[in-house]
Amino acid sequence: MGESWFRREFLTPRRLVFNVLFYGSHFFFFGYGWHSQAINTKLAALNALTWSVWTSRGAGLVLAYDGGLILLPMLRNIIRIVRPRVSALFPADENIWFHRQVAYMMAFWAMVHTTAHYVNFINVERTQVRPERALDIHYTQAGGITGHFLLFIMLLMYTTAYHKVRHQCFEAFWYTHHLAVFFFIGLWAHATGCFVRDSPNPDYIPTFPFYSTEHCLGYESWRFIIWPGVLYFAERVWREIRARQPTRLSKLLVHPSGAMELRIVKPSFKYVAGQWLFINIPEISRYQWHPFTITSAPEDPYVSVHIRQVGDWTQALGARVGAGPEVVAQLTKAALKGQEKDEKAFMEEGVVSRGDFVELDGVAMGRGMPVVRIDGPYGAPAEDVFNVEVAVLVGAGIGVTPFASILKHIWYRQRSGNTGSLRRVEFFWVCRDAPSFGWFQSLLQEVEAAQADPNFLHINIYLTQKIDEDMLWNIAVNDAGAAYDPLTLLRSRTLFGRPDWKGIYSRLRMAIESGQYLPGTNSQLRTTVGTYFCGPTPIAKALKEACVENTNASVNFTFAKARLLLFTYPLRLLKLL
Repeated sequence: MGESWFRREFLTPRRLVFNVLFYGSHFFFFGYGWHSQAINTKLAALNALTWSVWTSRGAGLVLAYDGGLILLPMLRNIIRIVRPRVSALFPADENIWFHRQVAYMMAFWAMVHTTAHYVNFINVERTQVRPERALDIHYTQAGGITGHFLLFIMLLMYTTAYHKVRHQCFEAFWYTHHLAVFFFIGLWAHATGCFVRDSPNPDYIPTFPFYSTEHCLGYESWRFIIWPGVLYFAERVWREIRARQPTRLSKLLVHPSGAMELRIVKPSFKYVAGQWLFINIPEISRYQWHPFTITSAPEDPYVSVHIRQVGDWTQALGARVGAGPEVVAQLTKAALKGQEKDEKAFMEEGVVSRGDFVELDGVAMGRGMPVVRIDGPYGAPAEDVFNVEVAVLVGAGIGVTPFASILKHIWYRQRSGNTGSLRRVEFFWVCRDAPSFGWFQSLLQEVEAAQADPNFLHINIYLTQKIDEDMLWNIAVNDAGAAYDPLTLLRSRTLFGRPDWKGIYSRLRMAIESGQYLPGTNSQLRTTVGTYFCGPTPIAKALKEACVENTNASVNFTFAKARLLLFTYPLRLLKLL
């Protein structure tokens, strides 16, 4: 039986440590805010409202805490530096997930805080502990005005962040998330209402912070939560300066199934395999920055990304560079028929054929290459692949994208004789349809052909699509006695159907234990097999279960899942505030 959601999210060791610290800190601040209000003798009149005012004060302090915390996972450059030191406590590789957890807590405590204050305002008018009406506190005082303003912004941001809304109309999500600027101004100004005071009327002053701390006895939490905002502003300024450094789009290639490969030259851009970047093309949208996984290796003289035309922005890019639906349709049709190697298939003005892709020449087409800006790199590097004896790289569909960079990097390291502990690589690609093989095919051919040791890299490609009669006949005719697979043109044969991960891992474990897989391995040493996966959750669960089941005293299977910021869904995340 598979691992339950509750156990996976709350009881695994790392999540357990995180949950204890995360939720424990929230309840600590709530309790501290409640207790500090309840024992403050200067606020005896306000404490006559009892539990409602204590609840509002505790929840308000938690919201201030979350207001600073929610910006931390957006400090991408700082995360990249501190990641190795805090990864055990802070989910640095899952910063968007952490951002959402804080947002969920803010929504919960905002409801608690608001409900308690509504009760407070009604009770103030009913008991007349102060000569005020509830409506006056709501709509004429700074606390009530900013509070309702914050709730309105949260309503817009949360509803447009819902995944269905975000995917169907990403611009709505993107622009409403920029309201975060006004949200934090309102959050920092919320205390100026001076609701928590020991005098009947607010004690305002003409200078910042515009209320007297002698009678206004709030926690003044803005003094602490403003610093994450300062750090974030400084990082955004640095990112903008860095993104404006000289950048040139040197080549643009179109692969079967519509994948565009952008090769960018930026001398100041340094990265490692497995990282990702943001791209901005001002001609299409001046303000939108889209994340893509880097598909080139650090040793390459350029930075490349692969982009599929599946959204408004990517389709606009395809139309701008002349890679519209007609070119894509021709490439896809040729790939299905096995004609993608025809040098004359796509020769036309401004289009240069290069086997399984076409190179677009912007000058010949009279368009010129668009101006490109990039920012990054971000994300966790994949250098730890060289710390295991066997690396199992699994990409499902578009999840293969990070492994383009990693495989090329391994190739370069192998050529230089510097592969660390790594002795074998098993690469699995589970793909739905044949045309999708196209863009990755040339890389796999180069890597496979360059292997001095035929046992070092083993490529396993699974095609899960139901095969029609024409394709089946084409495979049968071309596969008989051929040295290369007719679909991928690799020496490794394409397998059909879904892989049996438990069977695969079981056979791998037995081969290692028998000494056949890694000849010369000391039987007294424990072999580490690292699994690196990128793709949908169901396959991740199956791989994790296979790792757990086959780990024993002689073979240790580890599992790591990469974040999916890939070329098929570039609109899932933008360079936000």
